[in-house]
Amino acid sequence: MLTWNIGNTTVRNPQRLMPALQLFVNKMSGRPFTRREQQEFLDELVQDGLVDSKRSGENATAGDDGGRKFASAFKQLGFVTDWSRGQTWNVTPVGKLLIEQPQLEETIFLRQLLKYQLPSPLESGKQVQGFYIHPFRLLLRFLLRAREEQLIGLTKFEIALFVINQLDERNNEAFETAIADIKQFRDQYTTLVGKVKKSTFAHQKLVESAATLNLEAQSLLDYADSNARYALMSGLLTIHGNKLALSEARLPITEYILVNAPEHLHHTAYLDVFYNPDLPVLPTDNEQFLRNEIELLKNQLVLLANQLDETIVFPASPLGITISDLQGYEKRLRERLQYLREIQFYRNQKSPDALEEIEDLLEDISTNSKMFFGGLAYAPAFFEWAIWRLFLAINEILDPVNKTRGFQIDEDMNPIHHAKGGAADINFTYKDFRLVCEMTLATGSRQFAMEGEPVTRHVFKIISDTKNEKPVYGLFIAKKLDPNTVDAFYKARYWRDWTISVATPIVALEIEHVIALIHCMKSHHVTIADIRSLFDALLKLQATYENGPDWYKAYIKVYQDWLKTRHT
Repeated sequence: MLTWNIGNTTVRNPQRLMPALQLFVNKMSGRPFTRREQQEFLDELVQDGLVDSKRSGENATAGDDGGRKFASAFKQLGFVTDWSRGQTWNVTPVGKLLIEQPQLEETIFLRQLLKYQLPSPLESGKQVQGFYIHPFRLLLRFLLRAREEQLIGLTKFEIALFVINQLDERNNEAFETAIADIKQFRDQYTTLVGKVKKSTFAHQKLVESAATLNLEAQSLLDYADSNARYALMSGLLTIHGNKLALSEARLPITEYILVNAPEHLHHTAYLDVFYNPDLPVLPTDNEQFLRNEIELLKNQLVLLANQLDETIVFPASPLGITISDLQGYEKRLRERLQYLREIQFYRNQKSPDALEEIEDLLEDISTNSKMFFGGLAYAPAFFEWAIWRLFLAINEILDPVNKTRGFQIDEDMNPIHHAKGGAADINFTYKDFRLVCEMTLATGSRQFAMEGEPVTRHVFKIISDTKNEKPVYGLFIAKKLDPNTVDAFYKARYWRDWTISVATPIVALEIEHVIALIHCMKSHHVTIADIRSLFDALLKLQATYENGPDWYKAYIKVYQDWLKTRHT
């Protein structure tokens, strides 16, 4: 093996590891983890909705590796001890802390990723022969250098081609060669015109590199994607367009970590440290670092509040002076600063550059671009984020901006996870009406089954909350619409009880229609009053047509004509 990979490509979404670990401990404790238990655990994962596998239950094949790969991730990250070859295993103090205090997930992942080394007592032999590396630390080093070289971050292709094949962190010459190769690749890629030429160029380089490593090109890309997903769990990184980058908000922490070279541990010394939830000591465990960071955050807060003409409000000062007190105060300062950064982000979305970014992101989602980090696991979050940004660009909301989204964002304003079920993805309050936005990447009959009732219910809930003070509209956006979904929104209504129903006006569009709106917004000022007038016109057409598909065909033509009138 001539590449490294944190986690594994089967467990594509590391955010599922914590609930999966809880399930593993509940169902598998006190038992050897042989092939029979591996299949049983996979079935449990499927039953809990953590895995969608066609190889579970009656369709299972003996020794199916889905359950084993999840447990391998637990072992690799130090959440459980080695269970291979039928060994007796236990949940480690690190795993116990993750289960009992899930709010510490980010810090736990950061500590484990910093300690993780190759080779180790958990990963040894021919597979890691010639390795001398702390993968996550090396990735941080590459990203810091990329930032210094004005590259912002690294794309998935750049990580696949030049980072994950670096096997010895002591080899500075190889590191510098890789940096030079990254810059050359970026220059060549940037000079190409058109997404097809860019994609062809990147893929050809990937095929050539994979051949030298005796790997499939897609495998190399999957490893890069997996490393990025697991590294993001540390809180030190963010996604900037198609690049993995250092979080600017956490940059002092990253720089502090990289000052000293890590120690390579052997045998039981490694496991003693790896299973200790308090190691390594982080910068935020250091009193002087915390005090410096608090002063820096205070200064940033004052500066940004003044720039935005917002009231300067500091969180309550800590009651004590312990490390825990200072950590809590630093966290509250970060939360207040994020609140102000989100206001700044909102005000910047109407810029031409922001609209261009939104359009590129929607095109990547629509075409399943391989440049897109995270694939299907992260696409829903970025889909919601793109549509949220689009409506922020119209710039007329009344609610606080952080109340308009149902999904989480990080300190750099990038999405962490898509909106949870049970509530609207996005909800905007304007002067004269409210707008509920729902997005899906599901297609076909699955789209109708998943979205038909929930979208209608979410619109009804906002109508009920509004108490008829303002009209409410629903906007549903999909990659490709299913006629059954459209028909569900035709003259849609939601029954409050057995005698009273409430009309739930919903318009459905595809991503390509939204991209056309962005094109319009680049050359013509679109107001929210324009959007409401358009919705009224489209909904009025329901009286003319007998079913959803016919209504949809008619209103899409009206929509397209509406866009054309704004280009003239």
